[in-house]
Amino acid sequence: MTLCIKYFEEVGSTNDLALGIALKEDLSSDIAIIADTQTSGRGRLNGRIWHSPIGNFYCSYILDLRDLQIPQNETNTLTSEVINVLQRYLQELTHSPRITLKQPNDILVDNKKLAGVLTETSYPYVIIGIGINLIISPVEQATNLKSEFNLLAKPMDLVENLYESMKTALRKCHSH
Repeated sequence: MTLCIKYFEEVGSTNDLALGIALKEDLSSDIAIIADTQTSGRGRLNGRIWHSPIGNFYCSYILDLRDLQIPQNETNTLTSEVINVLQRYLQELTHSPRITLKQPNDILVDNKKLAGVLTETSYPYVIIGIGINLIISPVEQATNLKSEFNLLAKPMDLVENLYESMKTALRKCHSH
């Protein structure tokens, strides 16, 4: 499948927008919804807010689980598979082993939050929301790629690379 990228300056939540699309449409391509900022970004637990200032990476991918050959009864492992992909991706990007996992869905650098993943399934689709602090640390116990690694990553540069990494890894995990 190909990737269709939909860009927005501001959304409530990229995951909420993606879920709405997945519920309404039979999609002919995977979709990435990327926004400069979210006014209602959220974390995994109810009431957790993902602070979303302009300058960081906020993207939700809609992937077709049938295309990945992932049956509905195997979707419970997706968060852990995606967070592992994101950790490896960020380690390669920064050339740093300091990027660690905090299960179930956070990426840390020296115990400070760098990124997070939020997966939600609306079979046959999975919504994979990824937030990465690129240049701004939105809360006290957070960090970003620029201050930790002097790395200036642009959101649009990450969208397709992350997509390819996820698709490859998910196919590998679920090939029978």
